[in-house]
Amino acid sequence: MAAWIPAVSYMALIFVMSSLRFPGVALPRNSDKGIHFVEYAILALLLLFALRRSSTWSPRALALVAWIVAAAYGATDELHQAFVPGRYCSGYDWLADATGAGLAVFMGAKLSKGRSRGTDHPAVSR
Repeated sequence: MAAWIPAVSYMALIFVMSSLRFPGVALPRNSDKGIHFVEYAILALLLLFALRRSSTWSPRALALVAWIVAAAYGATDELHQAFVPGRYCSGYDWLADATGAGLAVFMGAKLSKGRSRGTDHPAVSR
């Protein structure tokens, strides 16, 4: 259960930050895509970490679930921002969220596969 604390805490942080009016810096509307990409890459890796420690699923299934949860959370976060004064809902922001999460879990799965070749799945060997 403790493995989920970082992911859930990070999701709460995203929610809180999305609840705030955009900080005093005026950025062009589409200049924040890199921030979205990195933000959701981190979330996806935290989810992948938690899933690996609490599931016996295959690495591919874990990566897929981590990506789906991160991308879905990104969609709900964009919807949430539509109701926050000074914020807006953007499909392009969600696309950056989903892409960052996807690349992160792909790379995380590849790195994990290389390290664990010839060993049992981490959740099973505990």
